[in-house]
Amino acid sequence: MKIDNTGYIIKGILLAVCGVLFAFFPGVLSWVFYIIGGIIVAGSILTGLSSFGGGDGGSLMPAGIVGVLVGLFVIYIPRFISRKMSAIAGIILAVIAITQIIKSLSKELTKKLKIFQLIFGIILLISSVFLIFNPFGGKIIRFIIGLLMLAFAAFNFYVAYVISERNGEVITASNDVIDANGFEVNNDDDIKRLQ
Repeated sequence: MKIDNTGYIIKGILLAVCGVLFAFFPGVLSWVFYIIGGIIVAGSILTGLSSFGGGDGGSLMPAGIVGVLVGLFVIYIPRFISRKMSAIAGIILAVIAITQIIKSLSKELTKKLKIFQLIFGIILLISSVFLIFNPFGGKIIRFIIGLLMLAFAAFNFYVAYVISERNGEVITASNDVIDANGFEVNNDDDIKRLQ
């Protein structure tokens, strides 16, 4: 049975693009948010203004105001992420670390695997505390997060490669039939003779 590896390839591509943009071109991501937010704000203003001329008596005005607020929030997202990026990454890493520690204590693993998973969880937990308090600047943390995304992209590409290699080794059914007595039957004439 063949395993589909397109999900790993898509994740790898997305992680690679995000990792490169995050680590080396952070301004591009900010401009994407600014453009999307600007489009939302402009569309919402036009919606609100068009409700006055259409005879609706301004019934679309509340939707226009909400749309403008949503657009302004989208424009503010890059600033929020750049200020709180380290804390957000630290919280996510802390959740992963706690999950690893709980898995190491609750699973029926071999002793070496339990110890390895426990140490890995503790290292992640220490790293998460380090990220939450952020002794470095945001640029270093952003660069490290971008590199981690690229590492996860490489891992997904590797998994996709392994799956494609295993799919190539799948044994296909042949025309040869082996009967219950262990005799190999190669064609229809042999089958008729055995009957």
